[in-house]
Amino acid sequence: MSINHFLNKIKGQMGIDMTMLLCLFIIVIVGLGSFGLGRLSALSERQEKGLTLDNKNTSVVKEEIGKSEIDLNNVKNTSFLNKEKMYVASKNGKLYYRPDCSGAKRILSKNEIWFASTSEAESAGYKLSTSCK
Repeated sequence: MSINHFLNKIKGQMGIDMTMLLCLFIIVIVGLGSFGLGRLSALSERQEKGLTLDNKNTSVVKEEIGKSEIDLNNVKNTSFLNKEKMYVASKNGKLYYRPDCSGAKRILSKNEIWFASTSEAESAGYKLSTSCK
């Protein structure tokens, strides 16, 4: 069965001519191309913003896991053990936020006050934002 014979068979059964098939083919190709370009732009945006999933501190932790006594000076630099900056507040406000909260992103860096715990923030006179619960 040749391609022409196949196209004539389809055309005869569905009433589709060659221009209609060409239009459908072009629509499908444009759709697939648009989808592919969208995926590429999303990948490039992630790389520009630095949203990679690399963890550069794992080698220190892996070396220290096998030892019975961990030298905290070497492990202190890992991000998951850094408890200094757990909550942030503004010098001008009365609320404190977790760093991933939308309110925390609106605070200017020159006005940030960081707390290690909720009790520390509350003792300074701040209350937890209701949007961060």
